[in-house]
Amino acid sequence: MLTRPFIRLGLVLALLPPPISATMVDAPDIDSLISQSDYIVRVVVRSATPEWREHAGRRYIGTRVELEIRDVIKGAPPSPLVLDLIGGRIGQDELVVEGVPAFHAGDQHVLFVHGEQRKMFPLVALMHGVYPIIREGNTGEEFVFRSSGQPLYSAQDVSRPMAEPRVGQQQAPLARPLTAAAFIRQIRERAAAKQPSKLEK
Repeated sequence: MLTRPFIRLGLVLALLPPPISATMVDAPDIDSLISQSDYIVRVVVRSATPEWREHAGRRYIGTRVELEIRDVIKGAPPSPLVLDLIGGRIGQDELVVEGVPAFHAGDQHVLFVHGEQRKMFPLVALMHGVYPIIREGNTGEEFVFRSSGQPLYSAQDVSRPMAEPRVGQQQAPLARPLTAAAFIRQIRERAAAKQPSKLEK
C-alpha cells in the first residue's frame, strides 16, 4: 500500500528545526526575492536523490539535489551547489511537503537561494524561489515559468498568488512568456540598482 503523507509547512516546522515563520511562503515581490537571496543562479539539475534521514528519533525522506551552475546572476554560490530538501519518494513511501518543489535530472531553473544558514529551507520563499526554464521545440527559445506551471509574463508577476494553471488560461491574446534571457537581465539590473555606489561607501 502506498504511503504518501501530504504534510503542510506548519507541521514540518513543528517537527523539525530551525524555527522558521510560515509567512515566508507568502509571495514576495521581485525586489524582495533578490534582496533575500544570497545567490541567484541559472542551473541544470544533475541529480535528485531521495534518502531516509532522522531527526530527534523521527524518520523522514529528504532529497539531495545536485546542481550544475550555468550562470551566476547574483552572489558567489559554492561549487558544486547542492540543496538538501525535505520530501521525496523511496519505493512505496513518499513524503510531499506543501510548498517544496520537486526537482528532476535534466531540468533547468532560475533559483533564488539562501546561504548556509538556511539548510532546512534553502530556497527563498520555497516555491516562489524556483522558476523553471522551458525550451520551445519549434524555435529553441527559452521561456520562464513559475513552479506551479504558470507562464511568467514579467518579473513583477512573481508577487502574484500562486495558483494551479488552468487549461487554456493565458495572459492576453498573443501574449508570450518572459524569455529566460530577459528575466535574468531584469534580475541583474534590479540587483545592480540596489548596490551602494562608490560615493555612498
